[in-house]
Amino acid sequence: MSASLRDILRSAPREGGQKLGLTICEVSKIWRQLIDLRLMHLGVSNARWTVLLALNDFEKPVSQKVLAEYIGIEGPTLVRMLDRLESDGLVRRKPSKKDRRVKLVELCKKTDELLDSMLSVAIGIQKELIQGIPEQDLVTCHKVLLTIKDRLSTQLDKKSDHE
Repeated sequence: MSASLRDILRSAPREGGQKLGLTICEVSKIWRQLIDLRLMHLGVSNARWTVLLALNDFEKPVSQKVLAEYIGIEGPTLVRMLDRLESDGLVRRKPSKKDRRVKLVELCKKTDELLDSMLSVAIGIQKELIQGIPEQDLVTCHKVLLTIKDRLSTQLDKKSDHE
């Protein structure tokens, strides 16, 4: 980046489009840190909760590969996480009946109460953070974030098509 671009960025107002990406990254990081802090008493980190919540979204056994892609992490990272979750009795892995090389992952019954507790914490955090912000502002913010998310996904899809 040239010195003039750095100067422009440095002097840009915090609100508006020029520093939006930075703000999104900061909000995401701090939000995850707060979730980690609030879930600590349950023995769950943000990373663990992300895996468990994703498995809950699928509502049926899912392959490790699909789960890793859905969460947006590398396969080996997921495998280490699943090893710990499985040893804690929260998930179960089993070979696919269609392809024995594929491992399917599902939640154990023991996880139901934990998921309810985790969701309660997350909903509580969200309520605290948006308290006092007009609903229309939240709707607009969410629409903008969803638009950015869709554009990012499209860019990633284009990149993977060219590889």
